[in-house]
Amino acid sequence: MEKKINNMTDINIISIHYGHNATAALLQNGEIKFCISEERFNRIKNSTGFPYKVVDFLKNKCDQKVNYYVITQKSPAGYNYLKKYNFKAFNFGEKNKIKNEPIPLKLLLFPNHFYRKYLEKIKNGIKKLNNDTALMDEMNEYFSNILKIEKEKIIYLDHHKAHALSTIFFEKNNNNKLIFSLDGEGDGLCATVSVKNNENIKIICKINRAFSLGYLYREVTAFLGMKPDEHEFKVMGMAPYAKDEYIEKLLPIFTKVLWLNKNDEFESIIPMQIVKHYLKENLLYQRFDNIAGAIQKFTENIVIEWIKRWVNKTNIKDISLAGGVFMNVKMNQKISEMKEVSSITITPSSGDESLVIGCCYYGYQKYCAENNVNFDIQRIDNLYLGNEYEDEEIEKFLKENNYFNKYKITKPANINKVIALLLAQNEVVARFFGRMEFGARALGNRSILSNPSSYENIRIINEMIKNRDFWMPFATSILEEEENAYLLNPKKINAEHMIITFNTTEKAKKELIAAIHPYDKTSRPQIVRKEINKNYYEIIKEFKNKTGIGGVLNTSFNLHGEPNVESPRDAMHTFENSGLQYMALNSFLIEK
Repeated sequence: MEKKINNMTDINIISIHYGHNATAALLQNGEIKFCISEERFNRIKNSTGFPYKVVDFLKNKCDQKVNYYVITQKSPAGYNYLKKYNFKAFNFGEKNKIKNEPIPLKLLLFPNHFYRKYLEKIKNGIKKLNNDTALMDEMNEYFSNILKIEKEKIIYLDHHKAHALSTIFFEKNNNNKLIFSLDGEGDGLCATVSVKNNENIKIICKINRAFSLGYLYREVTAFLGMKPDEHEFKVMGMAPYAKDEYIEKLLPIFTKVLWLNKNDEFESIIPMQIVKHYLKENLLYQRFDNIAGAIQKFTENIVIEWIKRWVNKTNIKDISLAGGVFMNVKMNQKISEMKEVSSITITPSSGDESLVIGCCYYGYQKYCAENNVNFDIQRIDNLYLGNEYEDEEIEKFLKENNYFNKYKITKPANINKVIALLLAQNEVVARFFGRMEFGARALGNRSILSNPSSYENIRIINEMIKNRDFWMPFATSILEEEENAYLLNPKKINAEHMIITFNTTEKAKKELIAAIHPYDKTSRPQIVRKEINKNYYEIIKEFKNKTGIGGVLNTSFNLHGEPNVESPRDAMHTFENSGLQYMALNSFLIEK
């Protein structure tokens, strides 16, 4: 029997983010049913542009009956950006490569005047666009046309409010929260502080995009020859190799360029959008690992001080974090260890792809208020929010493409036990099963798995498929009952989504050596609970029965430079173009 609410079968909210890593989500009757990034469907890594394919998929899931579409930017700046590229999807990093530009002559001759003028330009640029009524009308017309709906059904939500609201879906208690959002920029801001009371939030601090810590880290990433807006995690991964004495020598370079003012906001005389000129002058000829260590240490220090000040100012010790800078899992660990913090909630995959989660909250709350419906959201207890494929579909795909003649394909009575046996024999197995996970982390359903006790497996996996930088760690999936044996987590922080690192025990340093950081021995874990992912849990449990090890090495199932796989076709493409020998495709085992 269909559930009736106010004489309507369902309340459907679709939320859309069309910027960096475009994503869309469907909320139905207070529950997020789907959340998928466009890159998984169009196969363009970090796809930017309107997520046409995902939106069509979601509209079909709710029979085209959508109450509101919530779009993640109020400002038309993002629309203007799409217009510049003719509204076609593209890889964000490819279009935004930082060029090796000479330092402007004006900057060399009159640095203070140059910075002051540019600062005003950055601070006021969004205001000018927001006052462009013709552009706003054009944007409304565009989204109305492509969604094929009346304009009244479209809601535009402020970028940082969407970040803040996303955290509510992951809270474990309903205490008042102090919410911090922090990223490169969105709707003219780079950060906010909000207070959550019951179902609502109030923003109490806004920080202009000119003072963006996210942009500073981004520009250092580019200075080190890596892809900005994509490879910041590599800088973070390199940081532990730097020695403290060299980090301390470089720290003043960053403390001179960004600080906290008397209002507890980030501030600088240099707009972070052009800080690359300052970095060139001050970091040239410094060692890459020392630079990585210094920007990481600076980031940790300034964010911890920022949080400490606001906790003391509001006397709220339960905090929530969202925004791309909080993808920095090592910084998150430092924040969690603060004595000023009682509890911490972090939006998983907290970059702009998670904006749609906050937008769903806002759209549903608005609909309920307008229609006198009880507002009751359901907590997100897992990130398996993507598409899934039945065995019948997969078998048909394999037959139609003649794969049964090309590879040895079997359908074991218990595929989980077979995978566990292969892992115990030190084989590498790609696993495709059930609903795809949302976000930047592979959580077992679109993953490559291996025995974590063999350090040699790092080299094997990298040569086989991943081509990962030598200093970068793999992650671990750990049975829930083994968490205390491997992790030091005194505050019992949620560790299900690979969004925070932990120090590890001596047992972990032995049994999980290939799946923790090679230098500082921290772990970015996924705690696997039976009630959340029964089949993945069974694999690890069976692996433990055979080896005594309660976790497996887990990395994303993709070729280097490609998005994680979504469909059986993607999985087979990856299998055929890599050195993988085994792939579990739902209930089928495929062997070269």
